[in-house]
Amino acid sequence: MSIVIIGLLAVAAVSGLGGWLLSSKKSLETPVKIMMFVGYFWLLAFAQLLLIALCYLSWQRFTA
Repeated sequence: MSIVIIGLLAVAAVSGLGGWLLSSKKSLETPVKIMMFVGYFWLLAFAQLLLIALCYLSWQRFTA
């Protein structure tokens, strides 16, 4: 498998676990928990992708 696919699967797994942990602690109704999970999932996914992009950019800048 490609390193990119493995990286994207890792980001999705961490985001899914984080979204589930953050949304499961609230004592709300099920539809609200599902919406909160989706929101936390995408927030964590974009934050991780931003960190990966910044690390890659700095690595390219300092090694060249």
